[in-house]
Amino acid sequence: MCTKIISIEISIYAFGFLTYLCMVKLKTNIILSLLLASVASFVFIKSMRKPMDAKIPALKTLDSQAYDMKSLKGKVCVVSYFQTWCGDCVKEQPELQKLQNRFGDSLTILMVSDEPIAKIKAFKEKFQSNLSFYHSDAKLKTDLGVSAYPTTILIDKKGREKLKRVEGIDWYNTETIQAVSNCLK
Repeated sequence: MCTKIISIEISIYAFGFLTYLCMVKLKTNIILSLLLASVASFVFIKSMRKPMDAKIPALKTLDSQAYDMKSLKGKVCVVSYFQTWCGDCVKEQPELQKLQNRFGDSLTILMVSDEPIAKIKAFKEKFQSNLSFYHSDAKLKTDLGVSAYPTTILIDKKGREKLKRVEGIDWYNTETIQAVSNCLK
């Protein structure tokens, strides 16, 4: 969001500078200002394509043990921020389970909620899920900026966000399978 605002400001200044130079009617300055605008646009487009580093909060297992975040280093993972009351989160479970079954140990799926551990355990048992569930002390909405549930993110081996879906329950599809496969290469 900040990058978009900065690039819009750069474009506005470049346009203003170009307008000023046009009023002065200097051909050299016009060419230079067009060059400046082109460079600013290139930088903006390049920054928009740059993968973002994914932020995963400190996690606890359902046995209240700290999860070793170092175990994720160099691994492809999917992090699903969910709530036990969320209907779409329930619908997403079998999709993520199919994805886990397809890729096995080469893909790590983390189901993360900030609800009490007892609620997360009951949710896992109710839906007989084989996925790995974790508790976060960080508040998903306020601390991490999760706007809706489920928010699910594919993270590559370098810790960069490659695919993100908000309220997207269809995770077992051609696009996702290809994205995971590409991350595993």
